[in-house]
Amino acid sequence: MKTVLSLFCMLGFGWCLWSCNPVQSYSEIPEIHFKQLTVEDRQYTDIGIIRSAVLTFSFLDGDGDIGEIDPDTKNPVSRIYYTWYQKLPDQTYKQYEFSKDVITQASNIPYNSLMNKDEAQNKTLKGAIEIVISTPSISEGIDTMRIEYYITDRAVHSSNVDQTPDFSIRNITDVPIKAK
Repeated sequence: MKTVLSLFCMLGFGWCLWSCNPVQSYSEIPEIHFKQLTVEDRQYTDIGIIRSAVLTFSFLDGDGDIGEIDPDTKNPVSRIYYTWYQKLPDQTYKQYEFSKDVITQASNIPYNSLMNKDEAQNKTLKGAIEIVISTPSISEGIDTMRIEYYITDRAVHSSNVDQTPDFSIRNITDVPIKAK
């Protein structure tokens, strides 16, 4: 009887292990991937029309600490850092300077911009972030650009660096530039 009971216990335990879906773990270092970009003119009541690049990228963070939670605290916040690159006639790129001291710009990532908190995967957070960035002035004779960007989470882990495809800031089209 003891052998039969032991056999049933072992079979039951084996079945539990086999039938349970393993929880996949992801790195605490965020991962980002370009999804799409559109260039559009946006109307603002206080300053008028501004040409903007609307960048959308996906993210995956294993410990779910992306996005600013309390802007009044002195704790580190989750940010996106981006640098514009101008394509030159010889097909090389140079960093575009918005002013004498500004090459790389940064914006906080608001917590409410995040989506798809996966409760089954512990703290894993994945989804998409859309950010609107004012483009360089088209009156400066600039045309083809690209944006390199990365994010940091609240633990100040930096993601991989990703970039947009080349795009024109002069020509607005209804078709967004999408990831290949």
